[in-house]
Amino acid sequence: MADDELVEVFRAADEMAAQAAIDEVLEPLGIDGFVHNRVSHALPAPATMPGNYWVAVPVERATEAAAALRDAVVDGAIEGEVTIGVA
Repeated sequence: MADDELVEVFRAADEMAAQAAIDEVLEPLGIDGFVHNRVSHALPAPATMPGNYWVAVPVERATEAAAALRDAVVDGAIEGEVTIGVA
């Protein structure tokens, strides 16, 4: 899958938190998630910001992923920040 087909939807302070977002929230919904490590370097991706660990998902599942991740953050299941809006 090309980077231009992904959008970053979640920012975490460490790799374990980013992976937990994928394993505990996205995977059960059948949403593919990918960790972008931008602590030590930037990866070329659309609309990205430097630093931290980011979770990217396919563009067509971004709204669903963001909603699920936001619910998990509010419930205290995971730590991090949803980085795109949910309609």
